[in-house]
Amino acid sequence: MRKILFKGTPKGFTLLDLLMVIFILGILGMVGLPRFHSMIAQSTLNNAASDLCSALMVAEDLAVTHQRPFGVRGSVAGNRFEVFDNRYKTDASPHHDEDPPVDANGVVLNPVDKKWYAKDFDLMTSYQGVQITSVPAGGEVCFYPDGHSAAGDSSFVLSLGGDQRTVTVVGATGAISVQ
Repeated sequence: MRKILFKGTPKGFTLLDLLMVIFILGILGMVGLPRFHSMIAQSTLNNAASDLCSALMVAEDLAVTHQRPFGVRGSVAGNRFEVFDNRYKTDASPHHDEDPPVDANGVVLNPVDKKWYAKDFDLMTSYQGVQITSVPAGGEVCFYPDGHSAAGDSSFVLSLGGDQRTVTVVGATGAISVQ
């Protein structure tokens, strides 16, 4: 003799149940997707600004450590920045035997990844869409052996979509901030 556990209760989902769930998930996706894209854009822009801050800190550290000027130059047209040794910034010849090693036009070796310290946002897939929209006068910030950078403040502006970050270097102290 068989026992019936549930009389007349169907097991499983109907097609109507599945369509309702898909419809509700579609509405939630339409509402949440723009916020998700905005969060990703802000994160990308923050990471690019952080990368630029790191380059500025490396240049400042190199200037203090080696007791000579180092800097960061940026290009709006090239959408890139690089850390350079001021002593060789106009020299097209590499000086790989220097401390730190220097490539053409004074670009220094990145101590972390052992590549030349030049970042091109157009070639970096992780920073796709980030634009350098403004650089300091002369296109560069140079740090001196005592850590200061110039008489006045210098700023780089990065943008992505409608958002932007301004990386500022206080000339008298060399302090770096992001707004």
